[in-house]
Amino acid sequence: MVMDWQQRAQEKRSSINALLPKEYLIDKVPSAKDQRDVTGKYIHQFLTEREIEITETSADEITKQTVIGLWSAVEVTKAFCHRAALAHQLVLLLYPLTIGSPQQLKIEGQLSP
Repeated sequence: MVMDWQQRAQEKRSSINALLPKEYLIDKVPSAKDQRDVTGKYIHQFLTEREIEITETSADEITKQTVIGLWSAVEVTKAFCHRAALAHQLVLLLYPLTIGSPQQLKIEGQLSP
């Protein structure tokens, strides 16, 4: 049986999404036709205020915030992983994005939560 390209693409998306933490998955990803701009307010609906603050901060400021202890390295990493996983789903990339679970990030890094 020959699969059409759409079926193959869906299977590939499903296998890639299976690698993402369940809490990062978007229930219903809109088509590009339905949602032209997935930045700004659109992606913000899936993030916490803290994740938005962290991921929209300059690298210099992130460094300052972590050095003085206001943000942990784990918190910053998780915020960027969450945003990357969302973007990955919204633009329908067909290559894997592998993110460890939040527990793995904490355990492997032996960093504060």
